Amino acid sequence: MSADRFYLIYQEASDEECLLTIQPYDDQQALAEAINRLQSLQVDEYTIIKGRKMRAALRLAVELQEDEDTQAEVDGDKAAAKENG
Repeated sequence: MSADRFYLIYQEASDEECLLTIQPYDDQQALAEAINRLQSLQVDEYTIIKGRKMRAALRLAVELQEDEDTQAEVDGDKAAAKENG
């Protein structure tokens, strides 16, 4: 029978990307060190799950819509190009 593990789940995001990390730890000391590293990187939100070996499934839904300001700029650029062209 396998021993319990700790799973540390956290997210890092920037303007260009978003990274979700799920990292297993076998002991509390290693987990505490990882949390200290996250705090030094100013990652304050994370989840800890205690359990046996687990399987993971990723389900992702993303809906992107063009920003209205961006669309207005594009339309303005097209109109200016027609006038100059």
